[in-house]
Amino acid sequence: MKVTILGCGPSYGMPSLTRGFGPSDPNEPKNVRTRSAILIEDKGLNVLIDTGPEIREQLWRIGAPKIDALLYTHAHYDHMGGAQDVRNVAKERNQIMDVYGAQKDMLALHKQMPYVFEPSHQPTFKTHYIKPYKTFKIGHLDITPIYQHHGEGSSIGYRIGDFAYCTDVKAIDPEGWKVLKGVKVWVLGCVTTRENPKHIHLPEALKWIQKLKPERAYLTHMGSKMDYQTLKKTLPKGVFACYDGLVIKL
Repeated sequence: MKVTILGCGPSYGMPSLTRGFGPSDPNEPKNVRTRSAILIEDKGLNVLIDTGPEIREQLWRIGAPKIDALLYTHAHYDHMGGAQDVRNVAKERNQIMDVYGAQKDMLALHKQMPYVFEPSHQPTFKTHYIKPYKTFKIGHLDITPIYQHHGEGSSIGYRIGDFAYCTDVKAIDPEGWKVLKGVKVWVLGCVTTRENPKHIHLPEALKWIQKLKPERAYLTHMGSKMDYQTLKKTLPKGVFACYDGLVIKL
């Protein structure tokens, strides 16, 4: 399995129009972060998780690969705003793309892009409602959704084999921790170094990683206080900061 970090930035992206790079070094290319999304490639199957507003350029940078299926963590703009671009790819390829997410998030997608699902507009997305902890299959991959608390709302994390992706998370229920047990590579959202009402911050992330004990952990969805070189020098062994374009092999 190969996981490409298409983007690892926060909801406002880096540099932000209002914050710039904040305290992070503007001369460090790895502090330039587009909105968070990943591509999973395994035995010829390509699964995309989230479509932020930069998804077109993110996929173009890696050669515009085919997308076999699309998973969503939740319906916030920084994770769903680029759905139209993936729809265009499916349309050009006469493809009906399977799209998976929680019911509330799929209904939000329908509301955002109703024409994608209407027969008179050449439907290109087929939505599938998923439920936390109910494993489903995409091709040969077994995928288990994890319910995540995300401030006043919720999001979905995913375990796929020895890999798990958990972004936009403030708390995980005991059942979720059971699903995560034994994960070897964990990509975990960590937006800042200070307490945040919707996301875990760096001290919490490190406690979670110590609890789960994956072989490798990668921090994503990082904001302006998460300077790449500072993290590289200070993170414990086996914990890494993501950057746009990072390739993780399992």
